[in-house]
Amino acid sequence: MRNISERELSVFISLLSGKIAAMKRDLRELEAVGDSDLSDEQIDDQVETQESIDQYETMLDGLREEYEAGLVDGINLPSYEELTGARGR
Repeated sequence: MRNISERELSVFISLLSGKIAAMKRDLRELEAVGDSDLSDEQIDDQVETQESIDQYETMLDGLREEYEAGLVDGINLPSYEELTGARGR
């Protein structure tokens, strides 16, 4: 028995995918500055951001299985790739 509907999952997956994409953009901006020009606080932010991205991507992978099971059951929803593909995952 699912605790959340596939429709709710589709919204959450899309939002989480967007959050990951935004965090990756922020991380690239920090990396563009170069480690030698970053303060200790910025380096800590960089490490924390990468750790959060890794955790969110792990969550997203887990949600994918449950979402795709709903698609297999014939529920008319966008594909997982449509939900996440536009965000460069």
